[in-house]
Amino acid sequence: MEIRKIAGSFGAAEIDGLRPADADDHAARRALRDALAEHAVVCIRFPNALDDAEARAIAEMVGPIKDPVGRTRDGGTLRYSEDRQIIDAGFVLTDELRAQLGDVNFGGLDAQRPGLFETFHTDDTYTENPAQATVLHARELPSGPGGATRFLDMRAAFASLDTELQQRLAGLQAAYSYNNRNAFPPRVSAEGPFEALVDVTHPIVRAHPVTGGPSLYIDLDRATHVAGMPEEEGRKLLQSLQDHAETNAPRYAHAWHAHDVVVWDNVSVQHKASGDFPVGEPRRFWRYMIEGPSPIGYTPRATSSGTTCTGIS
Repeated sequence: MEIRKIAGSFGAAEIDGLRPADADDHAARRALRDALAEHAVVCIRFPNALDDAEARAIAEMVGPIKDPVGRTRDGGTLRYSEDRQIIDAGFVLTDELRAQLGDVNFGGLDAQRPGLFETFHTDDTYTENPAQATVLHARELPSGPGGATRFLDMRAAFASLDTELQQRLAGLQAAYSYNNRNAFPPRVSAEGPFEALVDVTHPIVRAHPVTGGPSLYIDLDRATHVAGMPEEEGRKLLQSLQDHAETNAPRYAHAWHAHDVVVWDNVSVQHKASGDFPVGEPRRFWRYMIEGPSPIGYTPRATSSGTTCTGIS
């Protein structure tokens, strides 16, 4: 197995030589997890499409596949996804299908392709224990160029904030809901039965569960406000942090090859799809989310030699 950094300031990595048969190899699992913690985005090249068992074997090298079941406001539970989700960003929402779906709206800015999310976001933030990583396996791709998945390094986004703002963010929590009711236009909110899930809060600056390092951890597709802060003031703060990240953080655009498996760390990066491919052409993936812990905050601590940080629960 060979791991090599992709050129550029972001630091994503490519892996050659990893196969589903390596799933039981402790050293291979450790190398993959270490590469993900360091590089945040890892692409594994495969010569052929994987079947479900093979794709699961690769995903489980990163960690246990999440069973997407959440608590509801009435004290029950609700399955909000399958553990293997089919992401079809080329899918065209016809008038007939729109009528069949009724009031269900999955969000996204493309009215014809509801599976295409062209705003930077982080997966699973509206749940109590968001997925630590996402694993995407390319099944069908557009015939020409376009359709890249783009990433922002949210570790660098935090590091590039001034010390005073880093200190101010310490301990702040953003609130999240499946339907954030258009809190951050022009982002479009999701609607439907999953609105029954409980609302949650997560630290705006999150400590990585493996490295302990800090990242800005925000998702304006699901965020509603900052806990303990006037609603509009909190939204302005979150929008300013997102604008800062999109202006200053290193980026990586992954141009998909047939059969790629791309794994990214939801604590360290945001991602979005690119809709620069013809409407109706396929852009289809299998997605597996990897279990994550309850997010822990990261608090800067001033010292005589500078600023360090510590994780808090």
